[in-house]
Amino acid sequence: MIAQYNASAAIRRFGAIIASVFLAMLNALPGLAAAQSTSTATAVPDTSKLAPSSREWEKILPLAVDLKADGAAASAAKKPILLFFNLTGCHYCRGALREVIVPMYRDAGWRAAIEFRQITIDDGRKFIDFDGRSIESIEFSRARKGGFTPTVMMVDGDGKLLGEPLVGIANFDFYGAYVEEMVKKAIAAVRSGAPATAGNKAQS
Repeated sequence: MIAQYNASAAIRRFGAIIASVFLAMLNALPGLAAAQSTSTATAVPDTSKLAPSSREWEKILPLAVDLKADGAAASAAKKPILLFFNLTGCHYCRGALREVIVPMYRDAGWRAAIEFRQITIDDGRKFIDFDGRSIESIEFSRARKGGFTPTVMMVDGDGKLLGEPLVGIANFDFYGAYVEEMVKKAIAAVRSGAPATAGNKAQS
């Protein structure tokens, strides 16, 4: 059951500290420094003036346009891809973006370690799938079992799952920790060359 929004500032601060420590450890790994130095500067919108209920939160992450090209680039850089499945006007999707996903995207360290792509399942758009074929957002979400929003999944450059997707939100207080844990595991899997796949699992 999805709980009502009850974010805890203290827990979010703790999560930010954990993320900083983790990224510092990643910086010591071979290859990450190079990835950061070769990473192109990304213009990230300023969110400081956005109201919590603003639908502009749904327009910040890069949309999926050509996942085949994204996958090739991610594979070359040994980076996983975070796919965020959004539904227009979804309160919980906005909350996930506002509290966790967008702050991660705005952090240069996370952008150097992973790629971010958003699929808004009801926007009627078509884009290039990992296999090179054109696909509509809703068809892609059904094939990926991302129809229940918000869903966050980590994939490698071939589009293969890296661990269990995070489906829904049971508790905003711990949502950030859940996302960061799955991202860390995906980074480790890609860097080790031995990604593990799993099915979707709802957050409990």
